[in-house]
Parts: sequence; structure tokens; C-alpha cells
Amino acid sequence: MRLIDLLSKNNNQNKSAILSNKIKLTYLEFEGKISSIQEELLILGVGRQNKVAILSENSLDYVALIFALWRIGAIPVPMNVKLLPKEIEKQIEISNCRFLLLGNSINDKIKIDNVIIARMPASSKKSNIKFEEDIEFSVENTAVIIFTSGSTGMPKGVELSFNNLIQSAMTGDKIFKHRQNDRWLASLPFYHVGGFSIITRCFIYGAALIIPDSLEIESLKDSIENLQPTLASFVTTQLKRLIECGCKPNKEIRHILLGGGFMDPSLVGTAINEGWNVSKSYGTSETASFVTALTADEFKLKPHSAGKAIPPNEILIVDENRNPLTSMQLGEVVVKAQSVSKGYIGNKEESVKKFKKDIFYSGDYGYLDTEGYLFIEARRNDLIVSGGENINPFEIEKEILSHQNIEEVCVFGMKDEEWGQAVAAAIVTKDKSVISLNELKDFLKNKLPGYKHPKKIFILEMLPKTEIGKVQKEKVRELINNKQVL
Repeated sequence: MRLIDLLSKNNNQNKSAILSNKIKLTYLEFEGKISSIQEELLILGVGRQNKVAILSENSLDYVALIFALWRIGAIPVPMNVKLLPKEIEKQIEISNCRFLLLGNSINDKIKIDNVIIARMPASSKKSNIKFEEDIEFSVENTAVIIFTSGSTGMPKGVELSFNNLIQSAMTGDKIFKHRQNDRWLASLPFYHVGGFSIITRCFIYGAALIIPDSLEIESLKDSIENLQPTLASFVTTQLKRLIECGCKPNKEIRHILLGGGFMDPSLVGTAINEGWNVSKSYGTSETASFVTALTADEFKLKPHSAGKAIPPNEILIVDENRNPLTSMQLGEVVVKAQSVSKGYIGNKEESVKKFKKDIFYSGDYGYLDTEGYLFIEARRNDLIVSGGENINPFEIEKEILSHQNIEEVCVFGMKDEEWGQAVAAAIVTKDKSVISLNELKDFLKNKLPGYKHPKKIFILEMLPKTEIGKVQKEKVRELINNKQVL
């Protein structure tokens, strides 16, 4: 079975496959690019079951490389381009990569023992060579290893099978309802599960993939206006900035998936009012992207919800002993879906703890209402336990952000001898001025009970984030070690 056939139901080889400001490729031409890169990989020595780390910005060659690796039977391991050398080395060690391929913009001074490091093969020449598939193929084979964002600690390598990707795309189609001439905007980095899933959704349903010049907001705006996507997937930060820069949805775009963490209902409401047909979602790397959705119509009724599970996916809520809870009871969010990963590579202990067949214990904290809508309260790792009280940091962040001079905030727990943990907040002000702890407490006096008020605050110039906009709490803690407590 040819993997390119598995991931494309498109029979019209003259149909657009890749679109950008500089490139327009048909499926037939894209096939040639894949073959060209496959030749280069074989010359480099890449073989079946080899794990190949990729450190690159989004590009045509990146997409073609994924398919070329699959044809060989190798496993792509996309990596965050913002990683430090020591972090790259650690992820390569965890995933046991034999090769590291670098994009043009990546510094080539990286040296790692026993790893072949080379520039990513470019699809500059066309190849008419037809490769025979002689590898044994199963949809249960590992298709990709996606590292979690590591916003709260050491990232883990999630093994996703071809079946995981296919099942995720099939359930997602119940929301997107793919059409013959769809164009997907590659709006997220390919090392992120949201970005990688755009590739697989696109080619499973024979759509065209729009590759912006970069993931900067101006480039996304330019692609929306000039290349007219019909489908896109954003994180909250991107949507907020698109609205702020005056970007309007193009006439043909009919659906926007919104994910990647906390979603301010007021932002979603503004986007819907401006014509963006937004569906909020909940998902993880471990579930091969989103498993729930809240449509724009449903948002009007339940703006704080992450939506219902998309059939045949199921959401369960369990207590600390993993006993099922009823509606409106807080507990751990459990996902049951065929898109659930087989586990974390090189981490058997955590895999046994988190995964069973088609079941993932997310570590997120939430509840289902009486109609089956999911509400996420916090990650268990983020919950602050102070004096026996479970405190949701996102609730506090929401109220602090209503202050007219506060631009960003990160609320977290700090060790406290008396209470176990104390509520702390790192704050970025709009005018770079200092806000005192007493001033903040006074502002929150009628908004939150006293035990939820920060006991310490830190004024920072900016909050460290992942590329998709998630605040990196561990790095916030590192920064505040050198800051004065106010």
C-alpha cells in the first residue's frame, strides 16, 4: 500500500495541492517533489523505522519530507524551532533519533554524538522515478512522534499511529464537512499537533494546503486576504491579534477551529460577531488534536464550555481513584477515542499511568453538565492547593485581566510553610508601571474571596510563551527568582 494513496482520496492529479505566495503545485507535481526528497533521504542513509528529527519552519519541503519519510517507512519527529541545543539533544535522546534534519533558517552548529545532522533535503528538482512500496505497512504503525509543549515541565514524546491521525481527521470532518475544493490554512507550526493535523486532514480529504510565508500575524493576514482559505485552525493569541490588526474573514472561509488552552469568551464572542465562524475545542497531543467542539451557535448558550465530545469520542469524569463521577461533579477529564496515542516513547511508567486501550487520563480538571457539555477548570498540575482549598488559577487570571492597566498575567502556586502553597501572580502592565500587592488586592476585593487573592506579585516585562501562545509557567518561575516581590 502506497502511503501517499492512504493519505489522499483525491483522484484529480491536476488539482491544487500546495498554495503559497510563490508556489502553486498540483497533486501530480507534489508527488514529484516527494519522490525527489525520497531519493535524497535514501542517499543520506535513512531507512525503515529510523526516527528522523526535523527542526525547521513550515515550508513546502517540510510537508514533502513528511510523506517521503512515510514512504521509506521512517518516522518523522518534528521539533520546536525555539528549543535550546540542550533541549534538542534531550528530545533526540528520548525519541532515539538517528538523524536530525535542519531547515534553512536553523543554525547548523548543532553537534550531537551518534546523530547524523544534515540540511533538510530540498525538492528543487523533479523526479520521475516510481518507487515500489516493499515495506510492510499497518495503520497501527507509528506515523509521528509529537512532543508535548512542556508548558509545565519536561515535554514527553507522544507516539501517534496512522490510525490515530486518520480517526482524528474522520471525527473532525463531522465539524468541517470537507468539500471538493477546500483550502486549509497552515496556520500553526508543524511540530505542534494542531499544525501537523492540518497536513493530514488536508491530504486525507484531497484539499489544498496554503503555506503562509511565516506564522507572523501579517503573513497570516496576507494569506487570508490573498489565498482565500476555506478552513483554518487558530490558537487564542492568533485570533486576538488578527482581530486587533483589522483582519476580516474572507468570503469563502466557513469554519475556524479554536484551541490551545484558555479561551476568553469575550474574545470568541467578538470574533463571532465579526463573522469568524469559530468552534471552540478541547484536545491534546495525546489525542491527535481535538476531541470536542462547541459551535458558534452553541457558544451563545454555553460560552464557557469546550463543547461536546464528537462521536464516537467520549468524555468521562473520574475522581482521584478513577471512579466515574456524575454530571456537575469536578474531576479528572478522561478521553475515550480511537485517536488516543499508544503512549509516550521511552517513558513506560508515565504511559502505564496515563493510557489504556483508546483511553487517555488527561490530568485536566473539569466537569460535564447535565447536557454533556465539557467545562475545563484547570490542569491538575496548575491547581493551587492552599490550606486544603483547591484554587483554579485561570479564575484568578480572568479577574486580574479585567484591570484596565494589566496586559498579561500568570497565576501559579508557590511553596508556603503555613498554607502548603500560596497564590502568586506574574504580571505585565500595559504602561510598564508597577502595581502594588495592596492595590491589586483592593481591586479584587469584590471579585474574589480573600483566599484566592495573590499573596505575592511580580512585575515582568513579558511572559515567556510557547510559539502557539501558551505561557511557560516553569520559565516564569525561573524569571521571578531575580525579581523583587511587591
